[in-house]
Amino acid sequence: MSAGAELRKVLSQHLAPFIADLEELVFRYGYLRVFAATVAALGSVGLLGEVLGMEWLRTTFASIAGGLFVIASAISFAGTHKLRTRVQHSEELLHNYADALAVRTRKPIAVQEWKQEVTIEDNGDAFCRRVLVLHEANDNVPRYLSVNLVYYGSTPLSERSRRLVECKAFHAGPEDLDQRTRANATSIWSSSSNGKPKLDLYIHLGTAVQEGDVVTVEWTWPKYSVDLMTGAEPEAFDVLFTKEVSKFEHRVIFRNVKHDSMFVVRNQGAQGLRRIRQGKDVIVEFSAANPKMAHRMGFIADYSRQG
Repeated sequence: MSAGAELRKVLSQHLAPFIADLEELVFRYGYLRVFAATVAALGSVGLLGEVLGMEWLRTTFASIAGGLFVIASAISFAGTHKLRTRVQHSEELLHNYADALAVRTRKPIAVQEWKQEVTIEDNGDAFCRRVLVLHEANDNVPRYLSVNLVYYGSTPLSERSRRLVECKAFHAGPEDLDQRTRANATSIWSSSSNGKPKLDLYIHLGTAVQEGDVVTVEWTWPKYSVDLMTGAEPEAFDVLFTKEVSKFEHRVIFRNVKHDSMFVVRNQGAQGLRRIRQGKDVIVEFSAANPKMAHRMGFIADYSRQG
């Protein structure tokens, strides 16, 4: 065995338990506490070396403390990434099984009313609220409702950008709409039929859904329409239904549009498309009754800041 191989073997035998102990330390006490302890140790050793006039002591222990800090940081990052990957995998499995069972066992929940309002700020940030009024599904079978929001921008979505998207779901009964409670929900990223990034949300409703139950979903999506609002390129706003919907309304509010001539809206199969000027904002809305399933409808917005 060569000297290099022997050295690697020795390092592996001695470093592996040490790294495992550090990983356990970070897991038990958290990254911030480990960071604080490392800084405290570094400061104490530096102060001791300064008092005793021992330069080598300061240098040696400061190097060790710095190395421990780097290792702890790497372990913390790796652990967080591993946990996030595990959660994502579990949610993908859950959604796949839910979809497969839904096709074989029962009819999906039908929606009485589908209303959505999207507010696009002038910096491209978006807030979306979708309200769904449901038909009864009271057969003691666990029910879920799947919803999604598609990203149409051209700027690629990084992992960090995806983590910044916040999504909440609420469930209320027909008699107490102001007493909504948070609904259990899981989410995964996938691609839409036209290849765009899509955030799928599965809302778990339990075994009893009353006639007129209301589910509200809220998304906060930073820089969702930044390409549109900076004038970089147009953006599509559309809907496509994969479940029965009796009627729907879709409304988009564009904040602080300076001149109407700069903001162009082109119809893409939407019924009753209306454009309204309200103060500094432009509002575009469309609606329909009993829309065709798997039929895309909406509009394309183009904001040219060059005028």
